[in-house]
Amino acid sequence: MYTHLSKGHKVISSKYFIKLGDDQEIFIPVSNIIELLSDRTGFVVIYKEQPRKFSEATSYPWFFKYPNNAAIYNADGSLRFQIKLTDNLESSLYIESFAQESIEHPDKNSVTINSTTNPIYSFYTLFAVDPDSPQLIETGQQIRR
Repeated sequence: MYTHLSKGHKVISSKYFIKLGDDQEIFIPVSNIIELLSDRTGFVVIYKEQPRKFSEATSYPWFFKYPNNAAIYNADGSLRFQIKLTDNLESSLYIESFAQESIEHPDKNSVTINSTTNPIYSFYTLFAVDPDSPQLIETGQQIRR
């Protein structure tokens, strides 16, 4: 079934590009999962604790550490702003992953929040991403892990 894998082939590179309306392609120098904003004017990137293996850029403006470990970029790849989860840089909270849209904000991307000190919760807290503000929007919703 996957006979090509038995021949010693390994992935050595992974690249993301954004294609704009004028057919221009913009290289995104990280290997994190990205999610387009619903209005398609940009995209969101959530960063893990360390830069990903295939990321070519591993510092500002293409990498942000916990707790404010996400950013919104414009369609051309320029940084719009870093998402602010907290002003306390010693916080154990961080942005975990993308999630389904919230009930109150179905037009906005959503993310879940987690904690480095207590990551075993039965529910994730859901926040909406405001494409015009670095502050997340509390939804009051939780989703089961």
